[in-house]
Amino acid sequence: MRDEVGLCRRCVHAKRIVSAKGSVFWLCRSPLVGLGMLSKYPPLPVSGCPGFSAPAPDPAASGDR
Repeated sequence: MRDEVGLCRRCVHAKRIVSAKGSVFWLCRSPLVGLGMLSKYPPLPVSGCPGFSAPAPDPAASGDR
């Protein structure tokens, strides 16, 4: 199955927006948007992005105690 969103799905700066009519958009909240380096609503799928930031690993999920 093809990922229709790309990197945005895993980025800490991305927020999924659903309109009143049910359309889905991905809002980029990276600081690079304010500098004009990224689009606020990028065309999807995003395969490469200088503002991408993966979420920090969840220590509870690793099983280490």
